[in-house]
Amino acid sequence: MKNSAGFLLLLLVPANAAAFLFGGISDKKAEGMLNGMSANFEKGDCQAVSEISASLFKEKPSSAIREKAYSYMGRCYEAQGLPDKAITVYKLAYGLYPESDFFAGRLASIYMKTGFYATAVPLFEKALRGRSDDPEANAGLARCYASLGFLSKAKPYYSMAAILSDFGDLDLLKEYAAQMLRKRDWEEADLIADYAVKLAPGDAGPREVKARVAAGRGDYKRAAAQMRAAVKLSPSDAELSIELALMELLGGNSEAALADIPVTGTEHGGLASLVRGMALHKKGERARALEYFKEAAGSSRPFIAAFAAALIKNK
Repeated sequence: MKNSAGFLLLLLVPANAAAFLFGGISDKKAEGMLNGMSANFEKGDCQAVSEISASLFKEKPSSAIREKAYSYMGRCYEAQGLPDKAITVYKLAYGLYPESDFFAGRLASIYMKTGFYATAVPLFEKALRGRSDDPEANAGLARCYASLGFLSKAKPYYSMAAILSDFGDLDLLKEYAAQMLRKRDWEEADLIADYAVKLAPGDAGPREVKARVAAGRGDYKRAAAQMRAAVKLSPSDAELSIELALMELLGGNSEAALADIPVTGTEHGGLASLVRGMALHKKGERARALEYFKEAAGSSRPFIAAFAAALIKNK
């Protein structure tokens, strides 16, 4: 009977009182140590965070305090460029707190950055079930789907991430537009590029996307105009100038194409020679065109070399 009474008494004792009776750390002291971890994390002092966590865990604090401590430890490992250690902490914490959207999201982010896209997908999905308005998780899931080749699945998550950031994240908008260009979703790519142009009118990237959208639609005159604007913003980018020449050529303006081709080094020389040869061939100067095709056939870029070789063969 005495044992039964003692057992019932324990059930009635509050958890923090039981901790006090059996030598556990008090909530007040634990919270003070946790505040110390937080302050040092904000200062970037991960050594102090580690030292405090070691002392904190020895005292067996409450579950809620341990959960927060794991978050500081994991983020410190991330900040120190130690993804393996961060994964170990987050996996442990996620096992202890399976309902935590935070640990699922952090694990997903690390897996995405290290190229394990398929592993990251269900973790991002888990994080978004609890935090659908998280722009980082939406963008992360979009990137995973895009990297796996599922561009239609990536689109709504890119869209949500852009909306949640109020279309104010230039890098995200450029990435989103580029993926929609890859998907051949001309309307969406053009729309997102417009947001990027408004946000950063001096950036050549969005103009480049708009030029490729127009080319994809077969409007080479518009494509050339947009690419010319991109070249004006980034005059040292030889590949953009060559692409402008190609768009002029496809639009039927061989003279403009020849005028736009820049003098390049070996990196872009094969492409420049190929486009120059095509423009000369279009003008009827086949002998000169053949000389440039031969130059392009020696390019270190396999596609350009093969394409030039095919043109030579058909002469």
